[in-house]
Amino acid sequence: MLCALAGFVAMVSPLCDPKASPCAIRLKRLLDQVYGRRIISGQCDDKYLPFIKEATGGLEPAMMGYDFNGICPSQKGNFDVDKAIAWHKRNGLVTFQWHWISPDADGDFYTDKFNLAKTLGAPGSQSYKNLVRDIDLVGAALKRLDKAGVPVIWRPLHEAEGKWFWWGKSGGEACKKLYRLMFERITKVHDAHNLIWTWTSYAGEKEDWYPGDSMVDLVVCDYENPSSWSNLQSRFGDRKMLGLGEEGKLPDPVSLGKRPWLYFLTWAYMIEDEKKGNTKEWIRRVYRDSRVLTLSDLPKWQ
Repeated sequence: MLCALAGFVAMVSPLCDPKASPCAIRLKRLLDQVYGRRIISGQCDDKYLPFIKEATGGLEPAMMGYDFNGICPSQKGNFDVDKAIAWHKRNGLVTFQWHWISPDADGDFYTDKFNLAKTLGAPGSQSYKNLVRDIDLVGAALKRLDKAGVPVIWRPLHEAEGKWFWWGKSGGEACKKLYRLMFERITKVHDAHNLIWTWTSYAGEKEDWYPGDSMVDLVVCDYENPSSWSNLQSRFGDRKMLGLGEEGKLPDPVSLGKRPWLYFLTWAYMIEDEKKGNTKEWIRRVYRDSRVLTLSDLPKWQ
């Protein structure tokens, strides 16, 4: 049963991509049905699945988080597409982010060496060509997932507002321009339409970082603080679903009455971090709560 929380009205809206694949439409329909009723459990990095199954007595998260880190030419390769296809075949939900190293291969994703604003202003430069090359590598990977019928909650340029990653260091205008470039190339050049386009926001920033409703389906925050829900709800809640794109401690399902997040995604190793509160007792309690949707709870939605 998916009974709505008292006083909560979920808004159903079409995907921002007018050519959305049937698989993306089916996933959006499922998310609409869940929102405000239950919270989808998620875990980043599937190597932690055995730990979760042992802690919960056999339960698994409904959603797995994957990453395109490793896909750039100077790296050793990325194998998460195959993993995502396998998880989808188990009826699981899939989300991807991208820890994108410098397109110039002169640093990692935290580098100060790659100047995004300068690069976007010089479309004939090698740096710009490298930028587009990397987007095209991810675009091809997302198209492969589309052909396999795998819809993806796609969370590019995550945590840009924090300005610790190179895609955020040049500020909001440059980041929005990059996001729009990515949207255009992935949907028009690569013809990938299997995506729930997701923006990570803290909503407390004075600078405008939001790419716009026409290119965003879902808004999430990373690592909830006491004002996260109210900030995002006041800015986006009348038109976008809200989720927890990354989280440390598993959220208390009791809080759903006041903060009905769509999903949570525990960040990799943090699931094992008892100092953050993720004791095996707590993990079991959260996963076994009737308000939390696990893999075995998902209806056959594909």
